[in-house]
Amino acid sequence: MKAMDRIDAAQKHFKPTSVAVATFKKFSEDKSTTLAATIAFWGFFSIFPLFLVLVTVLGWVLPASDKENVLKHVASMFPLLDTSSITGLTGAIWPLILGLATALWSGIGAVRTVQNAFNSVWEIPYHERPGILEQVGRSLFVLVTVGAGLVISTLITGFVTSNSTGVDLGVAGRILGFAISIALDVGLFVAAFRLLTDRDITTRDVLPGAIFSGIVFFILQEASAFIISRHLKSAQPTYGHFATVITILWWFYLQSVLTLLGAQLNVVLKEGLYPRSIVKAPQTEADHRVLQAYAAERTYQPEEQVRARVDRGGQENGEAATGPPAATGPPAAGDGS
Repeated sequence: MKAMDRIDAAQKHFKPTSVAVATFKKFSEDKSTTLAATIAFWGFFSIFPLFLVLVTVLGWVLPASDKENVLKHVASMFPLLDTSSITGLTGAIWPLILGLATALWSGIGAVRTVQNAFNSVWEIPYHERPGILEQVGRSLFVLVTVGAGLVISTLITGFVTSNSTGVDLGVAGRILGFAISIALDVGLFVAAFRLLTDRDITTRDVLPGAIFSGIVFFILQEASAFIISRHLKSAQPTYGHFATVITILWWFYLQSVLTLLGAQLNVVLKEGLYPRSIVKAPQTEADHRVLQAYAAERTYQPEEQVRARVDRGGQENGEAATGPPAATGPPAAGDGS
């Protein structure tokens, strides 16, 4: 027996390793990194219009001294926001309209992309996916609910970790604050996984991936804040700006990748899509069911039927087919085959 065959046999015998292999394999087969890159683009695109809205609103509601202090606090996290060039702003209607419209457009684009990614992860057939109006309506709802939750979670984390508040929380207080922030992040991912997937799934179904994604979100949030505020803030202006952009891009991309990995974990556990074969696939029953799900996803009509079959040795008519050629969908009307 070859080394890879022994490794393959060993990973199939233990649930943790078989689930991990199945999750990473399905992640690769679904081309999830491409979906993550699209999510990262829309997420990165949305933050700068929000900055424009923030600066404009501050120019209306705050006196000059308070506005400068608030902007400096924000700039400590995002050095791209140069307070010396915007302290003279007093607020204007056109920047507000432009910023809100662009932020809303890019935000809807980000949520629609996530919704498409989750449906792809669950292999929802194309004919069962929502239309454009339903997608936009759901995106607006998620922006208001989950988006507000993310803001609250970020504020809690910033309050716990910041030294500029003047409040000494102590070790116990900081641990409690971190625990609350992580719990809120996990809850937000539970809501996102359920709201943005066009399938009847329960909280229990999405909890493993939500725990994974929520903890990773907290860690990446803390790591990026540390890098930007401690190391890039004191860098030369040009290099600091470039490095900040790269850090933010990496944050969005890594978070998108790991979020989709959490979604894949939910699918593997819910559907029992493990163990999978590393070599000489497909071998297991899970291998065949995954192939059938991939084929069924590409159906555009409810009456459309598909079959997934693997022929060994080039024999025809399925004599050497591995696994049952299961059909999906109801039989087509008038179909005599």
